[in-house]
Amino acid sequence: MIDREEERKRLAQAAAEPPQLVVLRGRRRVGKSFLIDRALEKGRVVSFQADEQDEQSHLEVLAQEAARLLPGSPPLSFSDWDSAFDFFSTQAKDRALALVLDEFQWMVAAQPALPSILQRHWDRWQRDGVKLSIVLSGSALSLMEELLSHSSPLYGRANYRPLIEPLDYRFAAQFAREDSSPEALLRRYAVLGGTPQYQVWAGKSSLTSVIRDRILTKGESLYEEPLHLLRQEQKIRDPGTYFAVLRVIAGGATQFNEIEQQGRVEANLSVMLDRLEELGYIEKRLPVETGSKRPRPSYRIADPFFRFWFRYVFPNRNRLERGRVDEVLHEIEEDLDNFMGPAFEDCCRDWVGRYALAKQFGTLETLGTYWARDGQVEIDVAGMSKNKYVLLGSCKWSAKAKATAVGKLLSHRDHLGGPARKANLVVFARGFAADAEKKAEDEDVTLITASQLFT
Repeated sequence: MIDREEERKRLAQAAAEPPQLVVLRGRRRVGKSFLIDRALEKGRVVSFQADEQDEQSHLEVLAQEAARLLPGSPPLSFSDWDSAFDFFSTQAKDRALALVLDEFQWMVAAQPALPSILQRHWDRWQRDGVKLSIVLSGSALSLMEELLSHSSPLYGRANYRPLIEPLDYRFAAQFAREDSSPEALLRRYAVLGGTPQYQVWAGKSSLTSVIRDRILTKGESLYEEPLHLLRQEQKIRDPGTYFAVLRVIAGGATQFNEIEQQGRVEANLSVMLDRLEELGYIEKRLPVETGSKRPRPSYRIADPFFRFWFRYVFPNRNRLERGRVDEVLHEIEEDLDNFMGPAFEDCCRDWVGRYALAKQFGTLETLGTYWARDGQVEIDVAGMSKNKYVLLGSCKWSAKAKATAVGKLLSHRDHLGGPARKANLVVFARGFAADAEKKAEDEDVTLITASQLFT
């Protein structure tokens, strides 16, 4: 179990202190089912994972699981969800029982009234103190969020509602070889991201082997993963158009007009971008700045692996289908340092937000990126508090960043004027040349190396 200790403890508590309702959501492959299994492994649990079947098929499989997991239960059949919930409440009359309904979105698709049915039973269980805890888990983020909204029958009833997110770069590093260098760990994160299942599929091989054998080779686990996930999404009707949008964003289009023109999108792009953001595949960003301006948002792919896949795999699938793996691999290796920028910036922002000491840079109310409307100034790490810049940072994926990197950050601070006058300045890089170290010392700029991102 990596990182999820707080969630594990809270889920175990929910099972031990019924009745409790848990709504657990997160993208596919982030380890929701694994977490639930580990958290509830010592109690009485009936766990059912749904798929794209009809209601009666779901109930048949649930009955089989209940008969198998509850010793002494007779052969079961449930005519509807009411009879199923009545059975489980009877089973929990004297002893605590946890019922896990995994991939809950498929159950709702087969029976849209299920949240209302559950709400009716849940109110009675709470009133009567029935020793039954329910865990609803799902990867359809929009539907799972709706369960918590004001319009949902289950609104206000969830005792615990965690969002399980991908691991950050430091936790993801625990899947790699222990002797990996900080630079190698950052490269691996830039390719695979923090999705636990991708890290497990990759194993502990070298990054070259992972890219060649797991991502570029036809039939392997990561070869078609993004296509598979997008095709499974209930709200995506025309996957091909979404693939085109993700490809142009991965290629560097960040503004709405750029995406529309380069992707040749004839459908409603605003709806598509909103849907991709809702599903967690892209993120819409606004610059961290003072005042009440209304800047244009920029878009980017949120997950490092999706960025890698749509940049290198999707446009080369014709060659990869013909087995020209080494040819594509060579091109990736030649370009990988150019690709590293966004992921390195993410890691630097994570370090500032999660791992840097508060006394080092002060308290940050907002952390993100700044860019000027004219595109002339972009600051990779920008932190604000009380409408003033507390920290400004520049990220250079360079083995020996030079003094010019320090000088450029100083000029960017000048561009922001008064609100940035007292901001702490930080330059991040794999390493630094002597002239950068000298200028940083003279100008009171902090230098952070790749090694320091892991300390």
